[in-house]
Amino acid sequence: MESPSIRGADLCGVDLREMQAGNLDMRDCHLRRTDLRGLDLSDTLLDGASIGGAKISGTLFPRSLSPEEITLSLVHGTRMRASAS
Repeated sequence: MESPSIRGADLCGVDLREMQAGNLDMRDCHLRRTDLRGLDLSDTLLDGASIGGAKISGTLFPRSLSPEEITLSLVHGTRMRASAS
């Protein structure tokens, strides 16, 4: 079964703290200044998403995203690239 998808959505500045993100396809999403605090994104597809200036305290990211990739996206707004596992 395919993952539910909001691929490529512009969610800049949106409060997503109550979202159920398990197995969600969020590739290529614009998440700048978005509130992601406390979300479990460990099973979420985030390749190509950008989180510049987002609030990420307590957020769990997929293991395929390195801490460096997450930091670059958070600070500079770059698109995150998942590493091959």
